[in-house]
Amino acid sequence: MSKIDSQDEVTTAASVPEYGYWSSMAELQRIEAGADAPEPTDLNALHDNANAVADPMSRRNFFQLMGASMALAGVAGAGCHRYEKEEIVPLARRPEDQVPGTTQQYASSFELGGVAQPLLVSSYEGRPIHVDGNPEHPFSGPVGEGAHRHAGSSAFAQASVLHLFDPDRDPGNSKTLPAGKGTNIDGLRSWWNEVKKSGLAGVRILSEATSSPTVAVLKQELIKDGAQWHEYEALSWDNERIGTAQAFGRPLRPMAHLDQCDTIVTLDADIFVEHPAALRYSKDFGKSRRPNGTRGGDKMNRLWSVESAFTNTGALADHRLPLRAELVLPLVMALDAAISGGGAPGAEFLKEAAVAPFVEHLSSELKANTGRAVLIAGRRQPPAVHALVAKINAAIGANGAVLDYIEDAEPNRLSHLDSIKKLVADINGGAVKHLVIIGGNPLFDAPADLDFAGALAKVSSSLHLAEYANETSVACTSYMPRTHYLEAWGDARAYDGTVTLAQP
Repeated sequence: MSKIDSQDEVTTAASVPEYGYWSSMAELQRIEAGADAPEPTDLNALHDNANAVADPMSRRNFFQLMGASMALAGVAGAGCHRYEKEEIVPLARRPEDQVPGTTQQYASSFELGGVAQPLLVSSYEGRPIHVDGNPEHPFSGPVGEGAHRHAGSSAFAQASVLHLFDPDRDPGNSKTLPAGKGTNIDGLRSWWNEVKKSGLAGVRILSEATSSPTVAVLKQELIKDGAQWHEYEALSWDNERIGTAQAFGRPLRPMAHLDQCDTIVTLDADIFVEHPAALRYSKDFGKSRRPNGTRGGDKMNRLWSVESAFTNTGALADHRLPLRAELVLPLVMALDAAISGGGAPGAEFLKEAAVAPFVEHLSSELKANTGRAVLIAGRRQPPAVHALVAKINAAIGANGAVLDYIEDAEPNRLSHLDSIKKLVADINGGAVKHLVIIGGNPLFDAPADLDFAGALAKVSSSLHLAEYANETSVACTSYMPRTHYLEAWGDARAYDGTVTLAQP
């Protein structure tokens, strides 16, 4: 081997240290020159070398790495990537009412927790880019006087447009699903035809809450054929539904008119964020809050809030009483006794300096504002609180004046908790062979003591229809991607019962 060959071999081996990196240009030069090269005498080089060794993210290293990154990005972007060739083909027939380069607006609805929110969707050349409240809908309406182009919209509805363009909705890009578990509409038809051969007696459908009249009709057809339908929501307003059934003999939905109220009392309820009628309540509250509003003159409403956690409603309240959730019931009982003249409970906390004056002044104001005051209880409170609230509202003349009750579309359905309990019991009893889960993620949010995962494993075949592949999708035998509401037709009911359409 020649001397030059030997030197090349040494240089090549030495230029790759065991840790794979060189800390400075000076070190690289020493490595390439050989292990016996003298140390640099340049003080600046020594200083830079010491700093680089002590701080791997020094200013010099930062610019070196960023410069290399920019160079590689330029190579990968301009030098390596080629866009697919596309031909610009004009429309043979332009869609009606569509002007190129301008946005188009159409009415639709977004359903959350079984309640529809009326929306006005802005679309640019067929792509939805923004959603806002529908100012022409009878429930949402315009935000304020003269605001004919805008209406209220929740943060959930505003963010829902991002789901439409989320690549994780595509089952082909899902990293959580095993191979072969994803299916399509043809696979669904084939599977359903096999299921129907043995009858639908062993079929169960578990759906998230929906108020769609179309789904209600299809649901009844499946029930007639022998299947059973279950509905479950982790965040449910069933306590209100059960409480009104105790008060009136049938479940009803209370709808307050805050724009006509002088006194508003919330009991562990965030009526401006988590309530299904939050958009309407926020708008009506603002109307009676400002001077020269719906109350006339300089008069405006007063908001009392009793809550177990700090909320937006408590932040806006004129009087706020922080109270543990389990103490709201005796507080309402004391309020009912002060208004109706009955006996008050003997709870010790009612004698505290912060609580006793609160109940006294609140009861006096409620009696003084008969027909112009209302109480609203939250979903976390038990049915007994909602029943007592209904009684107090009747005693202070709220019913028919500032409070209406809307008939429940499904008065005979089980509560969400009882429904999923019955489903798990049927599965453990061997009565369920096939399970269809529409939306939701019960494997994640079902009560832990039910062991829904163990019950799901006992079903012969299961199908999950959802926008995203989640824990339930992985546990089911098949998963099918669900169409986004912005690309599908549909219908649902707003909180006041108004049927609202959804269009793609």
